[in-house]
Amino acid sequence: MKITRACDYAIRALVELSNARDGVISLRSDLAKITNVPNSFLGKILQSLARAEILVSGRGKKGGFRLARPASQITIYDVVIAVEGKLVVADCLVDTGACPDVDVCKIRSVWNNMQATVTQKMKEVSIEDLK
Repeated sequence: MKITRACDYAIRALVELSNARDGVISLRSDLAKITNVPNSFLGKILQSLARAEILVSGRGKKGGFRLARPASQITIYDVVIAVEGKLVVADCLVDTGACPDVDVCKIRSVWNNMQATVTQKMKEVSIEDLK
């Protein structure tokens, strides 16, 4: 498991959006400059966040992005899932066919506990906490 640059960029953009007044829409190009994230890459990230209902996006001349809910209600876990998909520490936790010893494996429970701990810790940190 690795937190990618896309997740880092997503968090930067969300922190910046959380600093905007309620209802204020930010343009992707402005966010890219402020956060020092490549504009085209940021566009893909913002669309992922909008699909996950973390952001609200608008098209056209008055289009842009704003948070869909308060920053205190958006966790790092939400962002990772939106940008990266399911959090997986070991393949055997999602695909029991990945290991022929899944029924007798001693380390699988360690991986499972580790994944649960990381998930819980990510759920404890909100975008509001990062401001």
